[in-house]
Amino acid sequence: MARSQWAGLVVSLAVAITVTGCGGGNEPSGIYKSADVDRLVQIAPVTPGWPPWPQAPEPKRAATESPEKLAATDPIYAELRRRTAAIKPSDTWASDNRWQDDNRLAHLAVTALDSSADAHLVFAATNDASRAYGAKYGVVDKAEKVDGLGDEAWRLWAQGNGSQATYHWRRDNLVFEAHIHCFGSDCPDTDAAVDAAARAWADAIDEQARSEHG
Repeated sequence: MARSQWAGLVVSLAVAITVTGCGGGNEPSGIYKSADVDRLVQIAPVTPGWPPWPQAPEPKRAATESPEKLAATDPIYAELRRRTAAIKPSDTWASDNRWQDDNRLAHLAVTALDSSADAHLVFAATNDASRAYGAKYGVVDKAEKVDGLGDEAWRLWAQGNGSQATYHWRRDNLVFEAHIHCFGSDCPDTDAAVDAAARAWADAIDEQARSEHG
């Protein structure tokens, strides 16, 4: 699989949900607001022992298809939309960034939902969608719950043009997705090393979220 093909799939599933919502400026009822999303999504990759990442994220990429058109041709995305159809967040409640060099891609998405119950629903739905995409476009090595991250957390290890690790977690009414994909010659040669890097980044993001509303 070409690098660009997989990278296109990393557009946050959680962010994708928000395009069905309203475009107004209302804030979530939960403790985390749109300003928290804006701050947290700027946290650059934290991967101890790895070469430095670019500190500035790449420019935002405009969507190339409408959600309706994508759902008509992508059953995995259509199922995600069906499961989250009752959730109507504002498009100002979510953001994502990516950092990339010749060997690695890191993608972070942060989405605020109106309540922790809504966030739990999105968390569960995106886990299943990520697992389905991993199986469709590569090989899933591991998909499981993890402890010690947010209020609930899950991770995916997948092979597809290199090693990839994705963490989804929920903290109150926020849902996060942190994804690292190593595809170059200078990357670690084990899934565990990529997973450890993704977990270190997820922990740094979650610690910042917790410290702002401790």
